[in-house]
Amino acid sequence: MKFTLFIIAFTWSSIGFSQAITGVLLNSDGQPIPFANVLLFSTADSGLVKSAITDTTGHFKLATSSNEMKHYLIIQSIGMQDFKSASFAGNMEFGEIKMIKSTTALGTVNIVVKKPIIQQTGRGLIMNVSSSPILENSSGKEILEKIPGTKINQDGSISLKGKQNVQIFMDGKPSNMSREDLMRLLANMPASEIEKIEVFEIPPAKYDASGGAGVINVVTKRGSRLGLNGYTGTRVGYGNFHKLSGYSGVNYRNKKFNAFGSGWYYNNMSDHFATADIHMEIDGENSSFLNNFHRISHPIGFGTRGGIDVFLNDKTTLGYIGLFYNGKDDGWEPSTVTVTGPATSNYDFIDAIEDYQYFWSGHTHNINLQSKLRDNETVNIDLDFAMKNSGTDNNNLNSYYKKDSILTPFYIEQKGITNTIFGVVKIDYEKTIFSDVALETGAKSSWVQTDNDFTSFNGTNTSDLTENLNASNNFKYDEIIISGYASLAKKWGERWTADAGLRIEHTNAIGVSPTTSSNFERNYTNYFPNVALNYSIPTKYNISGAYTRRIDRPKYYQLNPFQTQTNQFNFHQGNPELQPQISDVGSITYGLRDAFFFTLSASHMKGLMNQVINQEEALERQVHITENLDKFKNYSLNAYLPFAIKKGYRGHFNGTLFYNKMSSDLKWGVVGYDILTFSLSMQHVVSLPKKLKLELSGYYNHDSYWNIWFVEPHYQLDFGISKSLGNLKLNLIVKDFLNIREGNGGVFQGDVYMPNTYKPESRMVLLSANYRFGNQKVKESRQRKTGSEDIQNRSEK
Repeated sequence: MKFTLFIIAFTWSSIGFSQAITGVLLNSDGQPIPFANVLLFSTADSGLVKSAITDTTGHFKLATSSNEMKHYLIIQSIGMQDFKSASFAGNMEFGEIKMIKSTTALGTVNIVVKKPIIQQTGRGLIMNVSSSPILENSSGKEILEKIPGTKINQDGSISLKGKQNVQIFMDGKPSNMSREDLMRLLANMPASEIEKIEVFEIPPAKYDASGGAGVINVVTKRGSRLGLNGYTGTRVGYGNFHKLSGYSGVNYRNKKFNAFGSGWYYNNMSDHFATADIHMEIDGENSSFLNNFHRISHPIGFGTRGGIDVFLNDKTTLGYIGLFYNGKDDGWEPSTVTVTGPATSNYDFIDAIEDYQYFWSGHTHNINLQSKLRDNETVNIDLDFAMKNSGTDNNNLNSYYKKDSILTPFYIEQKGITNTIFGVVKIDYEKTIFSDVALETGAKSSWVQTDNDFTSFNGTNTSDLTENLNASNNFKYDEIIISGYASLAKKWGERWTADAGLRIEHTNAIGVSPTTSSNFERNYTNYFPNVALNYSIPTKYNISGAYTRRIDRPKYYQLNPFQTQTNQFNFHQGNPELQPQISDVGSITYGLRDAFFFTLSASHMKGLMNQVINQEEALERQVHITENLDKFKNYSLNAYLPFAIKKGYRGHFNGTLFYNKMSSDLKWGVVGYDILTFSLSMQHVVSLPKKLKLELSGYYNHDSYWNIWFVEPHYQLDFGISKSLGNLKLNLIVKDFLNIREGNGGVFQGDVYMPNTYKPESRMVLLSANYRFGNQKVKESRQRKTGSEDIQNRSEK
């Protein structure tokens, strides 16, 4: 199989400087034909290079990156005979194209374009969800876990090639959701809602500067077909517990508007087993507190998403998108603690049970106006508003024993609720100047207000509870960020392209704790340069380099000065002195034949925000707190190697070798590490007759660190099979069919010695069925611009 589709990802980056292909489509009466498919193919191998649709006046415009490569057009419209052009190269003005009415009954039009599962770009990669049976039968969170070089940590945070603090975007914009709420949403969002995943290690200047390890952009599907169409489906499965979810979506499009909506429901259970052996010096000798946990989680909830695009005229579109979600997670965690050493003078065994409920709900709204003022000049305005509520209702009963005699128990009950409001105003402007230079500029203002109310009660049982005023607290947080950016892009000759930009962000944040009558304020301005340079000989090789500066700001809960208790040994405390961390990131990518890619990256971070543990042995407890550490360095070398064996067997291997170094001297000890390690992933997809497809995928992560937690090697293999029966598609996957996924390791920093084991519910069987109905003729829809599209289309002539 040839790799022509990989060319698309690279040639798009220079569309603005490319050759133009234009024309207007008319019927036999001379009337324009809107929304027709215009497909550009390479004469050399008949590979699809680019596609577009005609506008409401029948006009179309495409671009190619070379005036040497030969192409041909195929144009398709419902009820019309296909039009196929002669071969041509470079600029081409077709003028008026008269389509001939079809004299035969309309049949099914199938355009089979096999996108690779992963497409590498100069700034990162694109993962095409529909190209993989396993991805198609996955949730959004499970898809993120399949991205080469990524790792989802136990707290839901994401690491990319050894770097932490990856920012998650939805359709090119920040999600305006907490990490916990966002991961819950993605964990239960079906793959049918997702078109692709874009990974930007070096995001363009248009993106917010947050996310020191880069940006992962989840691009959701939009209605794109004329008439009424939609889908409905379900996913059922079993591991240690049941998995059940259902979803459906509908879309209606005509010449004046496009309306769409979707919804999903989930009812899943999962669990994991873990141990933590906490060692402390008690009375000058070592004592061990061996914790054994079994955590069972049962989330139930739903989400719905809908919107409308109104085509005011052929140049202006007004749109609205709304997202609503609601859910809860009822769970429990039985645990035991076995004590050895001098600490047994107080107790030698603890039998504990925690019952918890997390609940969340929210809604987000976006109003978008996109207008093409004139040729090569576009303005885009976004207004966003969001509200969310989340909370906890937990209780923990600790029963103490000494030589089988029961002692006085300790009971904790905690309730908390957080209300958050977001508001965003954003404007972007694009224009081609000097005929070959693309200008893009814009401004954004965002505001967030968070109110957290937390109460804690202690006692021996539910009948003698008293409020713990040292743990109960109220915390309010307000943050305003005002930003502006400008970037220029230019091409020299046929091989060199470059873009450079600067983003400025001013942050004002205020935290107030009425409980302690204390407050803090942050007021700072940061500058974020961004530059990329590319040299390309199409179909032969490509070299690109990029640099940017990124920022990660503290989350409100990290700034909350209060200390909360999770169990007998585990306390969490905020740090109002926490400052943002700044990263300088650079990369060089070499692409061979638009297929094989090798990327060398470097990242230097100042003021790393890292969770550490202050072990207070006199009180027999550990306090988890986020501190600004000294410099953190990351260097990585990534290789992406796709392959195709004959026609029906394709896949890829991906490997990352990375080196991390971190060290910092805290007031209670030195923390840090120095590690050279690697990760590997692979996918094999076999296409068989009768629309049957098989897939085997897996990964291996060698020794690594998450915060200060050492993680031993872990690995997993998944198997999937899919079958298409007309409009019905069936997917069956077996995740971790060898049941080998574990996450052992521990913390070995300063005076903390705590080996850990972790075994998730990783082996499970999942079956999904998806049925599509209505008009399935492929059309290209309006998409709210994502970061990749912005950088690719900035200077189209």
